[in-house]
Amino acid sequence: MAPFVDGESSIINMHGAGTTNPQRLFWESMDLLSERAKLPLHMTYRAVGSSTGQKEFMGDDASGYRAYNHFGAGDIPMTFERYNTTKSNGRKMVHVPFAMGAIGVFHSVPTAELGGLPIDLTGCLLARIFSRDITHWEHPDIRALNPKLTAVGEIKVYHRVEGSSSTAGFTQYLEEKCPESWTLGSGSTIVWPSDTYDAQGSGGMSDKIDESPYAIGYIDAGHGHERGFGEIALLNRNNVYLTTLQATISDAAVPALAAGVIPSDPTADFSNVNLYDQTGAATWPITMISYLRSLISPHACH
Repeated sequence: MAPFVDGESSIINMHGAGTTNPQRLFWESMDLLSERAKLPLHMTYRAVGSSTGQKEFMGDDASGYRAYNHFGAGDIPMTFERYNTTKSNGRKMVHVPFAMGAIGVFHSVPTAELGGLPIDLTGCLLARIFSRDITHWEHPDIRALNPKLTAVGEIKVYHRVEGSSSTAGFTQYLEEKCPESWTLGSGSTIVWPSDTYDAQGSGGMSDKIDESPYAIGYIDAGHGHERGFGEIALLNRNNVYLTTLQATISDAAVPALAAGVIPSDPTADFSNVNLYDQTGAATWPITMISYLRSLISPHACH
C-alpha cells in the first residue's frame, strides 16, 4: 500500500475502510506495524461494509467529494462504474485477493423436527424461498428432498440491508444458478419482497435467526457456526448436497484459476470475477474472494 506522509510532522498516514470480516486482522497488523516502524504511523481501518468502503475509496470529483482512504477491503470487487470513476480521478489502484470465504444459509428449525439430518435444498429452491414463491416449510418440493423433516409453518426470511457483500454474493449466485426462479436482480442492495425481514450486519442477522423460530437467512459461514445454527445442505454443481463444514472452500479457486477468471494484472478491472457454482465434489457453491484494494498513488486522498 502507498501511504501519505505529512511533511510537517513526518507522520505516515494510512487509512482504510470496508468489510467487517477482516477487521481484527487489520487492527492487529496495524498495531504490529506501529510498534516496529522507524517513523510514527497513524493508521485506521473502519469496518463499515464493502459498499461503503468502495464509496469512500473511489471519490467523486464531479460532486466535490474526494476519497478519504488509501485502501479498502471487500468481499466483492469494485464495480465497473466505480473502477472507471477511480481511474478517471487520476488514482491508480490494485485488487489483491487475500482470503476466501463461504456464504452459508442457516435456519432455526428445531433440531427435533429435522429427523437427524440437515435440510437439503437446491439453488432453485433457495431462490423460490427467498423470493417468497415458497413460504412454508411443509411445501411439497421441500418435503420431496427431505422426507424426514416434520417442520410446519411459515418460513421467516431474513436478508441483509445497507450494501452488504453477503447480499451481493447470495443474489448473484441465485441469479446465475436459477434465473427463471430468481427475478429480483442482484447486487449489494436489492428490493426484497414486502413479507421478508431486515437484518443489520452479520451480528444482526445472527441475532434475528436466533430469536425467530423457523427463520432462514444467509451469512458468512463463520458467524453461523459460531452461534451453533442449523445449516442448509446446498446442492453443488457436481450434484452433491453439502454444508460449508463439509466443503473445502479453497476448491472453488481451482477451476476458476484454470479458466483464467482472475486477471493476472492486479490493476485490471475485476468486476466480473466470481467463484460461484464452480465444479468439484467438495466445492461450496457460494464462495467469495476477499480483496484488499490499494492505491498506487496516494495523493488524491484527504
